[in-house]
Amino acid sequence: MSEAIEQKLEENKTLFDDVLDTTNVELTKKNLERATPNSINVANNGFAYDEYFKMGGTVAKMTLQSTKRFKDFRKNRSAEKAK
Repeated sequence: MSEAIEQKLEENKTLFDDVLDTTNVELTKKNLERATPNSINVANNGFAYDEYFKMGGTVAKMTLQSTKRFKDFRKNRSAEKAK
């Protein structure tokens, strides 16, 4: 292991950034499992949300901003279907 990783493990710190930004980092199931609550920033589009939830992502792990955008996305999508 690299020295930086060993040092973080000794300090009991996570190897991940505080917020995983899906626009910069490709999410995997392993990343989702290790992420803390309110730590994942999901891109604001239907494809990103679908992929995120298919991999096992939850609303609890999304940042507050991502959760609000997801709520608005769902609201707009249901309004379009009602037309």
